[in-house]
Amino acid sequence: MKPYIISILIFLFFKAEAQTASALNISQKADSLFKRAKVYEGLGNVPQALHYYEKANSEGNGNIQIAFNFAKLLAQSSIYQKADSIFEKLALRFPNNPDFIYQRALIKEAQNDSTAVEIYKRTYLLDTNHINSAYKIARNYIENRKFKEAEPYINKGLTVDSTSVRFQILLALKQFYAKDCHDAIATYNKLIGFGESNIQIHENLASCYFYTNQFEKALDQYQILLKDFDDKNPKWHLAVAEVYKSLKDYKNAERHMDIAIALQEIPLSESYMELAKIYKRQGNYKSEMEALKNALANNSNNEMALYNLAVAADNYLADKKVVLRYYENYLSQYSENGHMQDLTKQRISDLKKELHFSKN
Repeated sequence: MKPYIISILIFLFFKAEAQTASALNISQKADSLFKRAKVYEGLGNVPQALHYYEKANSEGNGNIQIAFNFAKLLAQSSIYQKADSIFEKLALRFPNNPDFIYQRALIKEAQNDSTAVEIYKRTYLLDTNHINSAYKIARNYIENRKFKEAEPYINKGLTVDSTSVRFQILLALKQFYAKDCHDAIATYNKLIGFGESNIQIHENLASCYFYTNQFEKALDQYQILLKDFDDKNPKWHLAVAEVYKSLKDYKNAERHMDIAIALQEIPLSESYMELAKIYKRQGNYKSEMEALKNALANNSNNEMALYNLAVAADNYLADKKVVLRYYENYLSQYSENGHMQDLTKQRISDLKKELHFSKN
């Protein structure tokens, strides 16, 4: 901004200097410095603003407004210790003013200090209508999965403003994590009705629809995620594949599973396991075997892939000698602690009997 414009702005601020100084009960010098600090703050010149705030604070004889504005800008500039010192003094002078305590809590939170929530609680105790502190407390409880403790603070926020997006989000999260899916669906749809749209809303809503067997609606939410946010997110393609599998649309399930695998830098063994399940449901045991072999190629310690490969071979191959080798291969690796060792031993025994009788 050009110097002459700054000069005009400062002149306009200083025009009513005497009256303002009287209202603030500070000297004209302190008021002049305060006004100059506010002009520089408005212009975004933080170093100069802090310079004049500090001078004004020294001249202001403990004026609340000067000290408050100075401390807030210090905090915004990450000069936390100095800002906290000023707010601490203000809180000691005015112990019944919740805003000074709240500002101290904000500073603690900005520094990832876990004591911040206790200071928010002190703020709320002083003023149960301090909605910002109610939100901070509720959010902390939700983050720590203490849903019951969060309830009164969420209810308070929504009592004051039933359309509050931030409190509706907390309510939806509480319902979602507590598996109250039908309530979560209603709340998330309310948020969408407010014009809200983000990854968490659509992901959680999709999960709730899937959990309650509303597969078509779950698919709609995943399609929004792929269309509006990231069509190359393998996690969403995996989820879409799972939805299509539940709808018995195996062609689309397979397509999205293939996309998910292709998008992963290192194809994951579990992804191939999911693909194998799709083939198994279709009775396509040959493709199931290929998927399971890929799963093992990516993780040779995948016990269930090795066992399922033997079962798929059993379903697909006519040569039971070859099938027997698949089961024996599993047992050779998991004879001591395999989850499927008993079933494998029984099937090996049965196969050996079949082969013996076939010889005779």
